[in-house]
Amino acid sequence: MVPYMAWILFTYGIAVVFVHLSHSRYLRYKPDPRKRVHYILVAHNHENQMEWYLRALIWYSCLRAQTLRITVLDEDSKDDTLAIVERMKHANEMNLTVIPITKLQDANEVLLHGAPDEGELLTYIDLRIPQEAAKIPYVQV
Repeated sequence: MVPYMAWILFTYGIAVVFVHLSHSRYLRYKPDPRKRVHYILVAHNHENQMEWYLRALIWYSCLRAQTLRITVLDEDSKDDTLAIVERMKHANEMNLTVIPITKLQDANEVLLHGAPDEGELLTYIDLRIPQEAAKIPYVQV
């Protein structure tokens, strides 16, 4: 009976050590609230590139342990850009906001919707200008 009791206590001790190690690892890799990034993407008929841009941002934020927020300002796209963005939003449970804009709308009014929170790094990328896409990690123009 003593050997069985020793095995039970040994197994219990191993389980306790495993739980403590797992918890300490979880606390170590928890996203830092100071590492928040907000990307504002201005798009117009970018159905061929939009999914890759969003996936590149997701992968980069995961590798850097950053909290990601994306705002897509869509300038009257005639293709499936908005459909792709909505699909990515629901498939990946992203913090993604889509704001339709017109050419006549004031830029300051639009940027108020995507104003950065405290401690958040804001990156503005106008995809209508081809060289701006190089600001997105893993994207080469």
